[in-house]
Amino acid sequence: MYVPNYIPEPLEVPGNITEERYPIRLVFIRRVALLYFGSTSVIALLTQLSFPHMGWLYSMIALAACLTGLDLLRIGLRGKPAEAKISTLCLPAVLILVAWGIRELGLDGWPIFQPAIGVASVIAFTFVSGRDFSFVGCCFLSLIGSSVGVAAVAGAQHFDRVHAAFALGTNACFVTYLVYDLASLLARRRRGEEFAAVVDLYRDVFNFFGYAVRMVKHWHKHKIWTVK
Repeated sequence: MYVPNYIPEPLEVPGNITEERYPIRLVFIRRVALLYFGSTSVIALLTQLSFPHMGWLYSMIALAACLTGLDLLRIGLRGKPAEAKISTLCLPAVLILVAWGIRELGLDGWPIFQPAIGVASVIAFTFVSGRDFSFVGCCFLSLIGSSVGVAAVAGAQHFDRVHAAFALGTNACFVTYLVYDLASLLARRRRGEEFAAVVDLYRDVFNFFGYAVRMVKHWHKHKIWTVK
């Protein structure tokens, strides 16, 4: 008797990195993590520029529109080499819009340093773990290390409870999302598509909504959680 999974199978493309040998997968993971770290460094530099001050809401709307367009691009060209190339060309625009949004949040008085600590923690584990790398360990230990770092900065800056909770909460969500998405995108990327994978780490924030729709459709198709 066939018993369907309660969750839908992950989307895959032929020849993805999960089909490669472990050393090749590990190299791919480290390259993507390092490139992502580099992209966040560029964002940190861009936040020092003078963007039009329109409030964080409008900057986030612009970023959401860009990421939605990139999501549609990937859906339309999924698995085709052209998708990875076009996504890579769009990376500078993504970094500029992310920097604009972060700058606007900072101007409104919200903590914006925590992603840097989270990324540093993930990068440190990725390279220190050697051949014993695991996504579960990366998430758990990076979350502990970054939380300690964020709490230390919040204490040194004398944050009130609201801003301290915001810093710790956003760090926890960011680290969890980063590690989870890095693991998930391996089934959608091939060797040589590291830059496109970096773009995925930015645009996949909307995958949670799309995944929820896929989940409901999967349950309906296999009559899971349905009342007969």
